[in-house]
Amino acid sequence: MLSQESLNKNTGLPGNLVETFVLGELLKHLAFTEKRLTLWHYRTQSVDGKDFKGLRHLQETEPDKFQQGIVLYTGNEVIPFGEKLFAVPLSVWWDGIAKLPT
Repeated sequence: MLSQESLNKNTGLPGNLVETFVLGELLKHLAFTEKRLTLWHYRTQSVDGKDFKGLRHLQETEPDKFQQGIVLYTGNEVIPFGEKLFAVPLSVWWDGIAKLPT
């Protein structure tokens, strides 16, 4: 059971709640876009180059369709991980949309 005490005791964010929140927010945005986008999900505890393996594969195999790959994490800054690949703080949902480098 999730409580204030358990949230204070454990480090990090409760992954299942964060994933559900992010999915809900993204689905709201997709409802108003004319593009037919698909969401994909993968979760890990830390962010490093390996977290972009699937996105890099997608980028290589579908270069005409691939626009940008984003991994959300609990850090504080946008970190580039290659061309059109970024680690983006989860806090952008509360702070506004992060400006990604081009």
